[in-house]
Amino acid sequence: MSYTDLGNKDNPCLVLIHGLGSFKKSWQLQHSLSQHYRLIIPDLRGHGDSPINYNITLQTMAADIIDLLDSLHIKEASFIGLSLGGIVTQEILHSYPRYVKSTILSNTASILPYWVGKYTVDQRMDKLGNMDDEDYEYLATKNCLHGHYPDSYIHKISNMFLDVNRNTYMQAASAPLGINYTNALIHNSKPMLVIGSIFDKVTPYINTLTTYTLARHAKLKTFYASGHIPNIEEPEEFNNAVLEFLHNIN
Repeated sequence: MSYTDLGNKDNPCLVLIHGLGSFKKSWQLQHSLSQHYRLIIPDLRGHGDSPINYNITLQTMAADIIDLLDSLHIKEASFIGLSLGGIVTQEILHSYPRYVKSTILSNTASILPYWVGKYTVDQRMDKLGNMDDEDYEYLATKNCLHGHYPDSYIHKISNMFLDVNRNTYMQAASAPLGINYTNALIHNSKPMLVIGSIFDKVTPYINTLTTYTLARHAKLKTFYASGHIPNIEEPEEFNNAVLEFLHNIN
């Protein structure tokens, strides 16, 4: 896998998993967490610099991360997943619980009925088919933000946040269709922080409340001045929330 490895290797491990159409660079405002944790930041298959562009499913993306941890001799980690990354994190919790020390699920969903998700995927693909990469990434980034920003700032965030691969985007976008992690959440015994944003237009806040309600041992953190990517729009508050949660369980 393509991944970034930051921090002291003797520190507890924290795995950061990006969202759809994104890549490891989108977590750069969280690199300061490496002062306290060893950060493993992979590119999911079909994303970024990953050499694997086929068989893109939640199961294979989760297995790739576990294989990476095995190759690094890491037996246990905490996981942060944003959007699609939060769904991959739930798949890891479901399929590989022994690797999980704790989870942070940010701006994601735990239940996605197939036809509801399919409608959203079809809309995204129609837009992508009518735009070039730069225009699509700009509009997608703008939709993920809450504040009113100049075009130059949105382009800057887009370059850091999105890198859509047309050859794999449809597979990755379709991977979560029909998910239902209710059982995994109800039976979860690991500490969990659920993060959501009131102004998230991509994954509305009701999804955050659903996950929080279903999960055992969960804490809730709500952002009131950001959209879908609070780690970028409010990085200091996001990082502080992560550190407070992790310090309380370590």
